[in-house]
Amino acid sequence: MMDSNHDADSGPSSSRSHTSTRKHHRNKHDSSNHEGHVTETDSFWYQSLQTPPPSNFTPGMILLLKKALLNSHSRGKTRRAVLCFDRTVYVSGQSWDAGWGCGYRNFLMSCSVLMDQHLQPMYFPLLDSPISPSVRQLQWWLEVAWSSGFDVQGAAQLSPLVDSKKWIGVSDLYTAFSSRGIPCELVDFNYKQSFHGNNALIQWIVDYFSPPTEIRRPTNLTEALMNPSVTCTEKMPIILQDGWHSRTVVGYEEISDSTVNLLVFDPSRRPRSKIRKAALDITDAASARVEDELLHDALKLFRYKLFKNIFGKQWQILYFPMTEPLTEYQMEKRKFVTSTWA
Repeated sequence: MMDSNHDADSGPSSSRSHTSTRKHHRNKHDSSNHEGHVTETDSFWYQSLQTPPPSNFTPGMILLLKKALLNSHSRGKTRRAVLCFDRTVYVSGQSWDAGWGCGYRNFLMSCSVLMDQHLQPMYFPLLDSPISPSVRQLQWWLEVAWSSGFDVQGAAQLSPLVDSKKWIGVSDLYTAFSSRGIPCELVDFNYKQSFHGNNALIQWIVDYFSPPTEIRRPTNLTEALMNPSVTCTEKMPIILQDGWHSRTVVGYEEISDSTVNLLVFDPSRRPRSKIRKAALDITDAASARVEDELLHDALKLFRYKLFKNIFGKQWQILYFPMTEPLTEYQMEKRKFVTSTWA
């Protein structure tokens, strides 16, 4: 059931670029605000739109990251790196969703690139209508999905969700996307019972992003020279959940000692204004002069190092195989949330 107290003025919308603004009183999840309330600006944007991006949406970050990685490679630090589709938009949280909004923001990052890619053009109308994406409208998506029989257990735990500050995870995003006909998959990595560490997780991510020709290491100098040190692919970013926080993984970096760092867009972090401006200004990774110090700072923002030997972690990944939209039969089967174990 929908929340009957939901204000009609803030109900679902099918507009492609959506923004709503309202105010609510602070609670423990909000960052401090001396006026006692936080302005809630709920926006959605993707790169093909002609309107300027909202202040917490930053296109061009993949191209800036590529430039930073090439700079690091020239200095002997980065051996190689592989990145996702370069029209992925970095979406940061805002004060009004601090402490609970990471899942929603990762959802918006996924929607922004899924609606801007060309491999599966029919994804766009499925995501845009009848309710377009935003933080609050994702809550409507889930309520509609639950009322249609998706994820009965999730509905029992979270409903009513609309206008709440309830945290959601990747299993809830699986339900949201599946209910709209978008194919997605969950993968679990459970280390609670062993010291096997993050090797399986790292290898899975490397295999996912690496083009088939790059999974095999070059066997001679000619092959090595033909393989670019930093590659952008058409892969969609993935969402990685660790306990109560999730991040969007946009690629990986192998450094000179063979350590692999993940490259992430963390919605809980907001890029400095200089980094954001450089991303907005950049149109080609090989052009536009960017200061070395700024490139270094940008790479620090994106790098996420996983320690190989770790105990007690439980990771979960949501990824998009980019297959045809789901049939009615496939959607019916996905009313039960399932995952594979790696």
